[in-house]
Amino acid sequence: MLTYLAIENFALIERLELEFEGGLTLVTGETGSGKSILVDALGQLLGRRASQELVRTGAERARVTGIFHPPPDSPVVVALERAGIDFDGGELIIRREITQTGANRVFLNGVLSSQGFLSEVGSSLADIHGQHDQQSLLQSRTHLRFLDRFAGLSRDAEQLAETFRQLAARRIQLDKLDSEERERLQRIDTLRFQVSEIDQLKLVPGVIDDLATQRNLLGSAEKRLQGGNSAYQVLYENEPSLLGQLEQVRSWLADLVALDPRLSGAEEKTRELQYQLEEIAYELRDYVDGIEFDPERLEAVESRLAEISRARKKYGESVEMILVRRDEAELELLELENSSASQSRLESEIADLEATYRKQAKAISLARHQKAKSLQSAVEKELAQLAMTDSRFLVSFQAVDRPSEQGLEEVEFLFSANPGEPPKPLTKVASGGELSRIILSLKSILLLERYPKTLVFDEVDSGIGGRVASTLGSKLSALAQHNQVFCVTHLPQVAARADHHFVIDKIQRSGRTVVTVRSLDQAERVEELARMLTGDQVTPTTLQQARELISG
Repeated sequence: MLTYLAIENFALIERLELEFEGGLTLVTGETGSGKSILVDALGQLLGRRASQELVRTGAERARVTGIFHPPPDSPVVVALERAGIDFDGGELIIRREITQTGANRVFLNGVLSSQGFLSEVGSSLADIHGQHDQQSLLQSRTHLRFLDRFAGLSRDAEQLAETFRQLAARRIQLDKLDSEERERLQRIDTLRFQVSEIDQLKLVPGVIDDLATQRNLLGSAEKRLQGGNSAYQVLYENEPSLLGQLEQVRSWLADLVALDPRLSGAEEKTRELQYQLEEIAYELRDYVDGIEFDPERLEAVESRLAEISRARKKYGESVEMILVRRDEAELELLELENSSASQSRLESEIADLEATYRKQAKAISLARHQKAKSLQSAVEKELAQLAMTDSRFLVSFQAVDRPSEQGLEEVEFLFSANPGEPPKPLTKVASGGELSRIILSLKSILLLERYPKTLVFDEVDSGIGGRVASTLGSKLSALAQHNQVFCVTHLPQVAARADHHFVIDKIQRSGRTVVTVRSLDQAERVEELARMLTGDQVTPTTLQQARELISG
């Protein structure tokens, strides 16, 4: 659900902030007042392509911001999680900036994103149905989904698609096994060599660090021996040694303490220092005795590190990556060595899956054809209630050359608005009002999505009035029971159904044309409906008529 919309320097809108609620929101205004600008701004939040022409003259950039609250089962939640965009609060803030240079930026919850990803997310947030819009429902690939939902075949269609995917996966595996025997044997030799070469290295995590430590110790043996001996000699062996001199100092301090007890602390510290230096001397002696001169061992360590380095260049930067590559090679080797058994098993599985697919595809195809006529009748009945009595709606089936996840045929919705004219694909219908009413009819019957969305209808009331207008209002109101619905309308019968009513005006400010939008209270709604009934001249009679429309 869209709860907040802010627009700045967008076309004729200088600055605008609006808050929305659920239910049916109607937008009215004089012809040419700029109602389509509001729809265009919302379209920017759903991923439509931006143009520098949308930036208000004299401004450097346009900015559109919206706050959505998609339901937990919306695909939006999964898409944001996949993209690493925080969505813990259940709130999605979309900001779109368009500059005079043509550059534009997209932010989702403060994270810089792409127009393509915004379009993906936007298609799950809202649908805009109006002139020249290319809704997903008008694309033939969604028509089969709609028919299956209408016919209660969605689960059967999912099972058919899963069977097809399993069959395709098995065929790929079989094609892999059917490759040239020479290539298979060459690959086996290569994999055996790789596994053997890695195994000979006897790699374990941390081995590189251990070997590097050994190399450093072996390579520095002479230097360590010299340094250790020198330190030991100074401490213990030299004449005089450091320990010997310290003993003399302690003796002098003992004599002084006998004369002046205040130096007893100094004498004690000297004694402790003497003990510590003796421990250091003994540790140095043992350390020197343990130093190993082993050129052969050093050469072996250097050789092993060089072997591991070569393996890292071939198989992976770390020991862990090399071991993973080894396991992958062994698994592929087993598959290739057992290809004969695998081939027989795959051929049997493919035969079973092909039989299952044919059975499922024929059953669902029969059910689709049976339900297609019911869908045609239901849509034509809805269209007749919307002043399209002579229109025809047809579910067209076309056999496919190759079976697919969808089955043995493709489905496309065809439409004709005039008697004697053959039905054509929905995408060929030119009238924005007709498109919106067709979509409203389809959505009144059944929604493709199982989760609520924001639905925007523009020009849905084109060419209708009177009782049909009341019917249109009722359908929009019913649709708004489970979805947030926006509708731009010229009909008071439709506007009377609004849960929330906004009016758009075009005014002059500081010599510039500015579009404003304001929310109407109950009294203002009555006056707006009265204006819509008779034009600018509002009378007590038209005000009473407006009240009666609102009261139902």
